[in-house]
Amino acid sequence: MNSEYNQPNHVQEPATVGDYNSQMPMLPYTSEEQITNIVSQIDPAHIIDNLNHALKGEIFIKESGKWEKVGEELVNDSCRGWIVSFLVGLMNNASTMGIIQEQHLNYLMEGVIKSVTREFRCNLEKFGFVPKSEGYSTGEYENRGTPDTSRMESIAEMIYQRAFLIYSRSLKGTESSKIFSKLNMTDSMMYDSGQQKPSMFGRFLR
Repeated sequence: MNSEYNQPNHVQEPATVGDYNSQMPMLPYTSEEQITNIVSQIDPAHIIDNLNHALKGEIFIKESGKWEKVGEELVNDSCRGWIVSFLVGLMNNASTMGIIQEQHLNYLMEGVIKSVTREFRCNLEKFGFVPKSEGYSTGEYENRGTPDTSRMESIAEMIYQRAFLIYSRSLKGTESSKIFSKLNMTDSMMYDSGQQKPSMFGRFLR
């Protein structure tokens, strides 16, 4: 008499979350702190702040970690205030993260030069480029006298250089390309192929 041999039925256990995680490739990750640090490094505010201290006749002392006065102020408070406000209004992270061509850079710099020249010529006394008149204290400027053109040109050159340094970072999207390449953004739906395709941002920046 043949005895029947019953083999146990093997039931496949459901996969756990840990099993899926072990099969998923590790994706590159850039923390919010790293992103903030990258953006802050190209923030024009640092350039403008350094110019503000330079116009005050100050330099940064590394040993003490403070700004110290080393000479006379290059301009008065009215002129310095206008310069800083003018640059802050134009220069921000959008200025460095944009994408411009050489011709656009020329137009932008022409605008800066025209604005600075016009303001300096129209505010000779207010900005301290000519001697004070009797109405200076009451805000009645006469703009009379021989302008200190040497100092005017020196200050204007400082403004032009800072503006050029900031705008040139946007030339052909230089800074924006660096930012997105550092973020290492990749498509996350390519688990089966084992390969990661460039992200949408990466394709735009090629």
